[in-house]
Amino acid sequence: MKLKLGNFWFFVLINLSVFGQVNIKMMSYNLLHYPTGISIDRKDNLRYVLNAYQPDILAVCELENQTGADEILNYCLQTTDNRYSAASFTYNQSGYYQDLNQMLYYNHQKLELLNQTAVQTYLRDINHYTLRLRTQDVTTAPIIDVYVAHLKASSGSENDRLSMVTNFTDDLTNIPSDHFVIFAGDLNLYTATEPAYVELLDTTNAIVLKDPINRPGSWHNNATFKDIDTQSTHSVSADQYVGGGLDDRFDFILLSENTFNNTHLQYVPSSYHSFGNNGTCFNKSINSNYCSGTEYDQNLRDNLYLMSDHLPVVLTLESQDSNLKIDENDNISSAFIINSSQINENLRINMGKTNTANIKIFNILGQMVLQDNNYHNKHLIDISKLNKGLYLLQIQKVHYTKTLKFVKTD
Repeated sequence: MKLKLGNFWFFVLINLSVFGQVNIKMMSYNLLHYPTGISIDRKDNLRYVLNAYQPDILAVCELENQTGADEILNYCLQTTDNRYSAASFTYNQSGYYQDLNQMLYYNHQKLELLNQTAVQTYLRDINHYTLRLRTQDVTTAPIIDVYVAHLKASSGSENDRLSMVTNFTDDLTNIPSDHFVIFAGDLNLYTATEPAYVELLDTTNAIVLKDPINRPGSWHNNATFKDIDTQSTHSVSADQYVGGGLDDRFDFILLSENTFNNTHLQYVPSSYHSFGNNGTCFNKSINSNYCSGTEYDQNLRDNLYLMSDHLPVVLTLESQDSNLKIDENDNISSAFIINSSQINENLRINMGKTNTANIKIFNILGQMVLQDNNYHNKHLIDISKLNKGLYLLQIQKVHYTKTLKFVKTD
C-alpha cells in the first residue's frame, strides 16, 4: 500500500542529540610526571581511568612534554567517534621549571576552544583556556574560562600559594561577568583557613568562586573528610609515588557563583567526587581491600593506584542551551530533512553535504531491524515491512553519530 501525505502523519522526528539538556562532565587530574617520571609505562592505566569517566573537559597537571600530551590525545582519549581535541601544549614560562606543565583536553562535539593564555607566577603558569558550548546561536552560547593550576607544595609554603592565587584573582578583572569560570588543579591546600583558599573564595573578587561541596575545615589527616581526600593513593613511598595513604584534599575544582543559579550552565548537585574514593580508604592505599565499596570497583582502583599518587576530582555541569550545532567538518546537516516527495514506503534523508553514512534502525526494544552501510542522499530505505510504532534512526559517520526518533504508521 502506498503511503500518502495528508492521510496521516508520516514521521515525527525528534533529534535526540539536540533537544533536552546537555551535560558537561569535567575531570581534574594530577598525572604525576607523565609520561616518563615513573619506571612503568602508565598509558593503559590512564586510558582505563579516562574511559571509566569519559570527561568532556579534562584538565591535567604534571605533564612533562609534547610526547605525553600527544599520547593522551591519540591513545588514552581515543574513541571510535574521535570526539576529543587538545589545546596547544606549552611549556611553563614562569620560574625555571619546565618538566611539570598543565594541559586541557575537550569534547569538540560539545565544546570549542576560543583562546588560550597563561597567568604567570613566580613558580608555575596558571593556564587559561576559553571554551564555548557548541550551540546553534553563538550569541547566547555559554562561555567557560577554565584555569588550570598547580600551586606550590608542602606545609610552610602558604605565602607562596597565596602569591600564585593572587595573580589569578587579579586576572579575573579581565573576564566578562557573564562568563562561567572554573579554577581546577592540584592546589596543595591543607585547611580552609589557609590564605590562598580564603583569597580564592573572597566575595570581593571580580568573579566570585565557590567550592561546590562546601566542606570547610582542616583537611589534612582528618577522618572527617576521608570521602573527599585525593592524595596519596599509596601508603608507602616508592619510585615517584608519595606515600602516607589517602589523607589529604589537595585537588580541587572551584566554580564561579553563576554556575549555581544560571540555566545556561549549572552545577549538578552532588556530582562532585574524588574519583575512586569509596570513603573507606583513610590512610590506606587506594587499591587496598579495605577501600572497597559499591561505587568504585577493584579494577578502577588498581589502575588509579598505578597511574598516580593523586585521585582525579570530577563534577558535572548542565546546560539548557541544548540545541547543539553540528561541526561543519563532519559534513552532516543539522536539519536531517526527510524528503516528503519521496516518502511512500521508502525513507529518504537529506543529509546535506554528507557523501555516505552507516544507517541503522532500532525498535523500542533496542533491536536493530534495518541497516544500510552505504547510505547516501540518492538512496532509498525500504521501510514498508516495518510494523507501526516508534523507532530510532542512527546516522553514523567515522567522526560522528547522530540519533533521531521517528514514528511509523500504517
